[in-house]
Amino acid sequence: MGIILKNLQKKYESQGKTVTALDGVNLEFGDGELVAIIGESGSGKTTLLNAMCGIDRPDSGNILIDGNDIVGMSADGLCRLRRSKIGVIYQFYNLIPELNVKDNVTLPLELDNRHIEGERISQVLSSVGLADRELSFPSALSGGQQQRVAIARAILQQPSIILADEPTGNLDERNGEEILSLLCRLNEEYGTTVIIVTHSRAVADRARRLIELKNGKIITDRVVQ
Repeated sequence: MGIILKNLQKKYESQGKTVTALDGVNLEFGDGELVAIIGESGSGKTTLLNAMCGIDRPDSGNILIDGNDIVGMSADGLCRLRRSKIGVIYQFYNLIPELNVKDNVTLPLELDNRHIEGERISQVLSSVGLADRELSFPSALSGGQQQRVAIARAILQQPSIILADEPTGNLDERNGEEILSLLCRLNEEYGTTVIIVTHSRAVADRARRLIELKNGKIITDRVVQ
């Protein structure tokens, strides 16, 4: 399922000044790509990722996912899209403290009234190394384990695309490498398109395509492997 971005523009106000977050961004992502988007803080990379998953709407331009322009979609339509076709992984995990691992992972599909087989849940938790933690609560997990829960939640519905915002940003080097290896394995074994926004050179070095933003513009877009 491809992604096409056409002339994305986005500005916002910050401390009385107008900031251009996206300035005429044009990109295409094919099926099964492993992409790192890099740039300094304020370069527009997180705004770009948020636009692709429908969290942030551009001021103008088009975002075509599987041929459908999501810019004009309703909030309900965007929610359904994220629950069915796009898995989103956040830097800060976004787990619900009152829910255990299993319930955190299954919540998005339950909100969509979709039945989840217990065997499928067990398979996903096992694939991220959490087979024995499904009844644990987030407070009992390490940062690396909490990020694994977030990844399990993102992949449970077998999305075609995973969008990850600094997925190793809050982790130490060992846990960060484990999370990165897991994302690479999902890309290699299942052909999932993985697009990662990152400051990490180690993450960028594992990607097969590198895109660099500066002041909302693409300054580099190249295949690196």
